[in-house]
Amino acid sequence: MPARLIDVDTEGRQLIDRYELVAEIASGGMATVFLARLSGVGGFQRLVAIKRLHPHLAGEKEFVDMFLDEARLAAGIHHPNVVPILEVGASPGGYYLVMEYIEGDTLARLLARAATAGERVPAPVVLRVVLDMLAGLHAAHELKDEMGQPTELVHRDVSPQNLLVGTDGVSRITDFGVARAATRLSGTRVGQLKGKIAYMAPEQALGSSDIDRRADVFAAGIVLWEVLAGRRLFKAANEAGTLSRVLNDPISNLRAVVPDVAEALSDVAMKALERDCDKRFATAAQFADALERAATAAGQLATPKELAAYVTSVLGAEIAQQRDAVRAWLARSEPSQVSPVSRGAVTSSVSSAAMFVPQPGEMTVAEPLSRSQVTMAAPTPPKKTGIFIALGAAAVLLGGLGLFLLGRSSKPELPAAPAATPAAATPASPKQAEPPETAMPPPSAAPAPSASASAGEAPKKPTRPTGGKTGGKTGGDDLPSNPYR
Repeated sequence: MPARLIDVDTEGRQLIDRYELVAEIASGGMATVFLARLSGVGGFQRLVAIKRLHPHLAGEKEFVDMFLDEARLAAGIHHPNVVPILEVGASPGGYYLVMEYIEGDTLARLLARAATAGERVPAPVVLRVVLDMLAGLHAAHELKDEMGQPTELVHRDVSPQNLLVGTDGVSRITDFGVARAATRLSGTRVGQLKGKIAYMAPEQALGSSDIDRRADVFAAGIVLWEVLAGRRLFKAANEAGTLSRVLNDPISNLRAVVPDVAEALSDVAMKALERDCDKRFATAAQFADALERAATAAGQLATPKELAAYVTSVLGAEIAQQRDAVRAWLARSEPSQVSPVSRGAVTSSVSSAAMFVPQPGEMTVAEPLSRSQVTMAAPTPPKKTGIFIALGAAAVLLGGLGLFLLGRSSKPELPAAPAATPAAATPASPKQAEPPETAMPPPSAAPAPSASASAGEAPKKPTRPTGGKTGGKTGGDDLPSNPYR
């Protein structure tokens, strides 16, 4: 996806706890998604996606609860077709989720590209994507809590915008921010709609409080209908018109719109789009089984390898360009040097500091390095060289004195020769025996770290990223003739 790299020269290094922000991937009305780097010792690096709640919403309990619900619910789903939540945290800059970084794009943008070119995404490809989506949805619907009780989770926002298609040939459902579950923290107010109206089941659009997983089955049916038809199903000029179509307009048979679609595929789509929820597929798994049988019989089901090849053919050039840009950014910002704060102190590199896990109350955005850097006072090394010189001088002195006394006792008639004691035997004072101060290299002798890698300089306070669109994802609808705006 198009990303805006953080300009370190003008904005300074931006960190959220131990994660360094690399680029802004997308921005919506509730949160911004960043590409970030986690660095560690030995050159360890890992790229992740961080979804940060907008700071101005940190005081809005409803939004915070929705955000924490997403983290709590999605973190419990372990399935290859669901984007995993790795961590949730809080900082002065806002709450944030750490997710696995998926290289690819949303189904919405893949469809928009095809529509802009006057084409359609091949049916075998989109059928594989929809099957992956249904597998992820079923895993979410089957989620149980810590006591083994069903959470009755409903995604409520199943749409092409929330389905990531990776270059690895795997599609993953994401964004459980408006999901409904029996154990969630936040609740939906009476008469309040959450999700995209064009992908709502009728019972959800009516504001029913007892919707279940079949609402997601209907939304998935809309997605299937649209990817095979190559056009929108309920979308109107405004939300009122869209809502009226969802509730009242007859749903066109898929074969009537696209005659070359296999009849079995059309039947599966129309069963999922039954307005009477009791006539739909009871589960996403049932929907997936019927769709897979119909697609296989029609010879129109791509393998994950074929899906990966298609995504690469469409996005390969952009992904390679972005990959090179990120690689160059990382090379310029490589945290590999150590910044000496003062003589007698050793400060860890940024890589080591990035592995520090802050304790409660220590999470920070503005001063992550000053709290996470590991500084230990280095004891002044013992001046062993001076001791050895002093001992050597004392030994020579004692030896000369012994010879002098021995000679005096054995040959008293001989006068003592004043020059018998060599000059080297002259005892050295402690001050002269010490090594010179230049024995320890001065700080200027160490390689000067770059401004971005200096651990002895407080990082600049991060500024709120720009370039994102309020209410939509950055780059999500910037294509001409995009029907998925």
